Amino acid sequence: MLPKHSSPTEKRFDKKTKNSFWAYAPYNFIPLPEKLVTVNELPDQDSYTNNTGYVKCTMKTESPLYVRCPMTPSFFSKWGDKKYYELDTDQKNERAHFFYREQKNCPVIPGSSLRGMIRSLIEIAGYGKIQWVTDDTKVTYRAVASSQNDPLSEPYKNILGKYGKKVNAGYLIKHSKEWWVKPAKKPSELGFPDRTAYLKIKEKNIPDNAIAGFKKLNDDRYKPQYHEISFNADILESKKGNKYTYIKDLDSLGSGKYKGFLVCSGNMLETNSEIQSNRNSHAIIFEENEEAEEIKINEQAIKNYISGLTPFQKEPPFNDIRGCLVEGRPIFYVERRGEVFFFGHCPNFRVPAIFPQKTNITSPVDFVPEHLRSENKTDIAEAIFGYIHGKADSRAGRVFFTDARVEYADEGIWFDEEMVTPKVLATPSPTTFQHYLVQDSRKAHNPDKKEELAHYATPSPDETVIRGHKLYWHKGKVDLEDIIESDIKKIEKYPTQYTRIKPIKSGVTFSFRIYFENLKDFELGALLWVLTLPGEKGKEYRHSLGMGKPFGMGAIKIEPKLYECKRDERYQKLFEGDSWYEAVHKVPKESITKLINTFEKHILDQIGEEKDQLNEVDRIKILLYMMEWKGPSTDLTRYLQINPVNEYKERPVLPDPFNISPPKSFHKRD
Repeated sequence: MLPKHSSPTEKRFDKKTKNSFWAYAPYNFIPLPEKLVTVNELPDQDSYTNNTGYVKCTMKTESPLYVRCPMTPSFFSKWGDKKYYELDTDQKNERAHFFYREQKNCPVIPGSSLRGMIRSLIEIAGYGKIQWVTDDTKVTYRAVASSQNDPLSEPYKNILGKYGKKVNAGYLIKHSKEWWVKPAKKPSELGFPDRTAYLKIKEKNIPDNAIAGFKKLNDDRYKPQYHEISFNADILESKKGNKYTYIKDLDSLGSGKYKGFLVCSGNMLETNSEIQSNRNSHAIIFEENEEAEEIKINEQAIKNYISGLTPFQKEPPFNDIRGCLVEGRPIFYVERRGEVFFFGHCPNFRVPAIFPQKTNITSPVDFVPEHLRSENKTDIAEAIFGYIHGKADSRAGRVFFTDARVEYADEGIWFDEEMVTPKVLATPSPTTFQHYLVQDSRKAHNPDKKEELAHYATPSPDETVIRGHKLYWHKGKVDLEDIIESDIKKIEKYPTQYTRIKPIKSGVTFSFRIYFENLKDFELGALLWVLTLPGEKGKEYRHSLGMGKPFGMGAIKIEPKLYECKRDERYQKLFEGDSWYEAVHKVPKESITKLINTFEKHILDQIGEEKDQLNEVDRIKILLYMMEWKGPSTDLTRYLQINPVNEYKERPVLPDPFNISPPKSFHKRD
């Protein structure tokens, strides 16, 4: 049995702010299936022995909807090499258009978007494989200022040492294809009182214009820097009697007694919304120690480092492929058994998350049990939509989606006639493991105790797995102020984080078709199940499509009608009036219900659930609950905030969908 998520229950408080720790998010998860439902036999592709026809769908927007249009060839040839924030206003507006085919004011929802939405739901309801999980993004972490009870604090301290005492400094050397480090002189070797491998200097103590090209931490043009320097130093004594190194005469002219490098790491403004950097110091590395032997960097450590590079670590002055691995550059490292096993461009570098008894850095896919992602098995979604299993095994799909085109828009189409700038939606942060990993109390991972939380070095699948399929809650009626960024200063301050869009308003009706060929009864039933969402009586459900789902955008209502093509009847005559004879007949409601029941029975039999309907299974209950209209209170489906109080700090665990509301006893302490 896979680990099962435990929701938080205890009262936890920040004594200073009296803030209660309870995690909120506009998303939640459908748990992983315990068992896959597979398809062993697929119909021949040269005959029609099963169901063929189409589903005619009417789709109405229930909240603003936006699907971005790709760049036209002419636009791409002129501006395709530019990043979005580098474009001028007219060019940004051109990129902001809703998807269209012929005319910009005639929005179209591409069939590929509809296909993706339906397929993902069939994968969930059909107990399919968990295969769309990345192996490219590797998990690294830093826990410099983490509290003592943070689960990452101890493993990070074990690697770097308390206060970074295990961290050394040196210079990179390349021998053929191997990377080595030449250690730098340590302050203690030169008679200074410092016990670290480098010196620290506060930025305010660096004289203006002393270092050519030096940019201060709060300079708009600031980037990580390496400056070759010289300096003098004295040993002084503090009022408390502690000796310390006082650096003076620092410059880049080489006139000082001591030589080395000033290493300036990131100012952290690229990862938060602060106006001023909270950093105030830089590191100084002494010159090479000619008497020290070179140390080889472990080959697997290099692979782990490169695979875990963030976009920031691929920008200048770093190498776009190897990060800080540039010959001759200063580097900080930790040595084990005569080799460098961990390293980075700054003293408090990120380290890879590695499972116990393993050497490879972990990635999200490592938290998916192997039996749920086997290429040797075919699930219902693959049977319907097609698949490619390596070079030797592939299968064409048997469903085809048309674009959705506008049918009715009595009160207009556009949410706003002008392009709008929405609030920032950042990419998911894998370091927020308390949201993305199962916390199972039975496995000693109590969600109410931060120090016991499962993290990215916790064995999987024995103790934790990923939470499952990520879906967003509906938020009911969505207004303009719920979406747009009203703070112009923020847009001007952080232009790289903002985009522009032109959404459709709620109340616009589209129509599209899903053509299908040779589907078995349970396969057609699966398609109809996810279109109709047969849940609890009296409940209404909506699908989600397009961008801006965390704001509540993209809620749509689908009403399907099934039409069957009788293949044997079709060739009995050629014409019907002025058209070809298609032998198409509308399928009555009771026949649709029968097909859906066939699908449900197929799933229930294979997963071993003795239920009458699929919506009685806990996992499917969660799916339907997350698609319920109009969704929970928006207070329960917001993002956690960083300002004025950092609500992420104590790592509150995201509850399961049925427990997103804190217990009544859970409140701020008086």
